[in-house]
Amino acid sequence: ACLVKILSYVTQNSNAAMLQKAAQLDPYIAIGVGTAITILVQSSSITTSVLTPLAASGIITLEQMLPLTLGANIGTTCTGFMASLV
Repeated sequence: ACLVKILSYVTQNSNAAMLQKAAQLDPYIAIGVGTAITILVQSSSITTSVLTPLAASGIITLEQMLPLTLGANIGTTCTGFMASLV
């Protein structure tokens, strides 16, 4: 819920340029960002559900979304691995 509020705030305040700049990261760094976000929220579905409308509205491209989605999938694996250690 908090992630959605933050995303809503950022996009409503005409910060699309900031989102585009953040999405233009090196793909390897973007994978790390996607992994970190997914580990924090413990759900790749949330990460992917936030990225899909951004790509659909043209704020980020599919090429920029791919590394973040890959990172989300890696983050889910890390979360599952951490849960198995308990």
